[in-house]
Amino acid sequence: MANSVTTNSDMVGKYINTYLWSDVNPLGKIIGVKSKTQLILARVNVTRDESVKMEFIPGGFSAHCANNHAQKWIYSVDESDTFTVRISKGFLKRNRIDDNPYHFYDFNF
Repeated sequence: MANSVTTNSDMVGKYINTYLWSDVNPLGKIIGVKSKTQLILARVNVTRDESVKMEFIPGGFSAHCANNHAQKWIYSVDESDTFTVRISKGFLKRNRIDDNPYHFYDFNF
């Protein structure tokens, strides 16, 4: 089992975020440990905070977002929607265990 990572109860309450190049999406909140390599997650829903207006100017493929890093997101955890993931070294190449959910959409890509 050289490609496995051991889970522990200290992970409960943390979040798993998926990093895909310049975009980041929250996968879920860890609500339980199923086995040595499996975690139970509650789905995290993300909604864009409309109080921040994104500023687009002509350029690039269609437009350039001048305030790309000013975006804000609202997170909600749906504890009724749970699923299991297996943690491995390969899984952790694109996913990280963080203290908070994080979402970033790169409008300039």
